Amino acid sequence: MKKNNFCLKSETITITPSNMEDLWESDWIIAFKKGEKEQIGTASFAGEKLLGTVPLNVVLEPRYRNRGLGTEVIRMMVNWAFLYKNIFEVVSMVEHENDKGVNALQKAGFVYRSHEGKVETYSIVKGKTAWTGVYAVVGILVGMILGITINSLWLGFIIGLAASLCIGTIMDNKALKYRESVTGKKSQPAKH
Repeated sequence: MKKNNFCLKSETITITPSNMEDLWESDWIIAFKKGEKEQIGTASFAGEKLLGTVPLNVVLEPRYRNRGLGTEVIRMMVNWAFLYKNIFEVVSMVEHENDKGVNALQKAGFVYRSHEGKVETYSIVKGKTAWTGVYAVVGILVGMILGITINSLWLGFIIGLAASLCIGTIMDNKALKYRESVTGKKSQPAKH
């Protein structure tokens, strides 16, 4: 990966790490993609990382606030962090009086977790994997091909679908166990 080519981009902004050797502790520079070349803020994952959880800190220059840029930066940074297998939650702290900061976090999908004094904690959790659905589609296709070869489309379809659902369920359970081993938290069953 070339040092100068690594950055997160949207239609509006770019976010570039200031230190490619230390992506998790150094600041990422936020700038407009076109026009103004000046830095409009920073973002970082600096701080205590614990059991699959990383902190996120975003600071925009005052004149660039209230434009939706904070929410955009938060989403981009969270999406990047969730690309990593061992990251399952991103946490951010904001002062209670900072309504705009709270609003940006909530618009980005963060949920209130707790408060200590005047500081509130918000977090967003990575969605669980869904291999079963992917394998079901693959199973249907494989089953149809199998059905054509054995001259029984329905039998091939049923065999392919059953096998794919089993494999998908096994993959989902494996991913869930891995997640629990990293975070130390038991996953809650889905509520209907």
